[in-house]
Amino acid sequence: MKKTKLKKRSKNPAEVLRKKCVELAKVIVKTIAGYKCDYCGRAKPDVSIHAHHIYNEGVHKAMSADLDNIISVCFTHHNSDWNAKEPSFHKNPQEMADWFREKYPERAKELRGRAKVGSVLADEYFWENKLKQLEAIWLTLKSPEQEVF
Repeated sequence: MKKTKLKKRSKNPAEVLRKKCVELAKVIVKTIAGYKCDYCGRAKPDVSIHAHHIYNEGVHKAMSADLDNIISVCFTHHNSDWNAKEPSFHKNPQEMADWFREKYPERAKELRGRAKVGSVLADEYFWENKLKQLEAIWLTLKSPEQEVF
């Protein structure tokens, strides 16, 4: 019988809040993008739309819920290996980073500057404030039938 791995639950309140912020930030970015791939323009329901971090959320935790650090992309351009003709952020990171810098030079420069500054103290208070900011943004975007996070 095959054993399944259990997901490790974080007991750190700051990390729990961070993950909630990241989840909401991803939904906001995809909503703003109209659930379209920023690379190819294909949209939901024709393709599955993912939210990709430009700067890795494991290394740059304080930037992990920043809306400008997340991009809306289809499955193929996020992490697909099945279509060898198409680049993806996980399969061809340098090619996709070059594309991002060319398409969004100011945004890339701003993100690079924040990433170089180093780690911001992302404690529980930081994530509580970030969640309030994201919830306020979400309330301006959502339709009445959508859930509030």
